[in-house]
Amino acid sequence: MKNERGFSFLEGLLSLSLLFLICITLLPFVFSMMNKLSDGKKEMIGYRLLYEYVEQHPISEYPEKENRLSQGIQYELFYEGKAGSRRACFRYEDQQKCVQ
Repeated sequence: MKNERGFSFLEGLLSLSLLFLICITLLPFVFSMMNKLSDGKKEMIGYRLLYEYVEQHPISEYPEKENRLSQGIQYELFYEGKAGSRRACFRYEDQQKCVQ
């Protein structure tokens, strides 16, 4: 399909269509991956803040809840449960994670 002056119109249209198809299939995957990475980063920051909270406030002290702001996200750090089975938790946005 190649003429002497370069690519023909049909070859150009076909390559443009393939490029468009690749972009349509890969962009949602890339955005999904970016969201998962962002969520993972928020969770990692929460666990780091919880580690610092537990080191500063041992479980035997019965500390109150503590709020910390990190990278524009509000984290609530607290202990949950009864005296024998307390666990350290953090809450951010609509997520809550706990560690025993």
